[in-house]
Amino acid sequence: MSIVNNDHGGSQFEVLAAIYSVLKGNKENPMEQEELIAWCRPQALIPEGKKSARSKLDKEVKAWSELGLLETADTSIKLSSNYFTDSKVRLTTGARRCLLASENNKDLISRDQRAADFTVLLSMLLALDVYRYPEIKSNNLAEIVDRYLSDFRINSNETSVVPGYAHWLGFMVRTGNSVYSIDPTLAIREEIAASTSVFKPDTQIPIDTFIGQLAKLMPVLDGGAYRQQVEQRIEGQSWTKPKDNELSTSLSRALLRLHHGGQIQLQKLSDAGLRNLKGPKGEILMPVTHVTVRGE
Repeated sequence: MSIVNNDHGGSQFEVLAAIYSVLKGNKENPMEQEELIAWCRPQALIPEGKKSARSKLDKEVKAWSELGLLETADTSIKLSSNYFTDSKVRLTTGARRCLLASENNKDLISRDQRAADFTVLLSMLLALDVYRYPEIKSNNLAEIVDRYLSDFRINSNETSVVPGYAHWLGFMVRTGNSVYSIDPTLAIREEIAASTSVFKPDTQIPIDTFIGQLAKLMPVLDGGAYRQQVEQRIEGQSWTKPKDNELSTSLSRALLRLHHGGQIQLQKLSDAGLRNLKGPKGEILMPVTHVTVRGE
């Protein structure tokens, strides 16, 4: 099962949002599967004979149960306490953690293995120079994949899903009609806000520690386990792995946006442990040694 194929369960995050809303409206108590489906898919809204549309919800319930975001017991369903640790956890945060969980990415080489396909594509996109590829669309994604991942083939059922999915999870921003830009700002902002035990407000930490913590929570970012595996597969003379004292342009963009937005403070306090935030054509936008997460 590949969640990036719109014929498969797990690809319709809009349907997942409906499931989440109904379960939240039920005060997060378990619901009988048939009752949940009835609330999410009123019979009157789907004409008879539309078998494909009618099957979407059943596929999503099954897929997200297999992925572990939904817990099933007998015939009842509820949100998983593994990913929704309290009532404040957003759907996108829980889904992102679920899709990046190790149990859903045991083999990044095998196709159609839980969330692995999406993880590979996301890791590759975040590794690219965001200034070289300012626009990601369904009609140019296959060309990008062919250029950098020769061992990965992507079809039209997948290219139509990936950009919107990455945007929903906070790894891209929408800049036009079905046009996206690589930018993990929102994903990082949400994870920082949801992980106050890791990112303690108003506590200054070295940039390497900060990046390492992000990489554990989201292994598709710089230094993450998934990212490192995929970087070993990336080909093409137009891609160069950042030096040890550099951050990728995607992470650089996100940190600068968070800095200027007041969510974090970036500082250069010494020459030790310095990381350079990179811009267009290799330009150093800001040298950083320490990060402070600001409170609300």
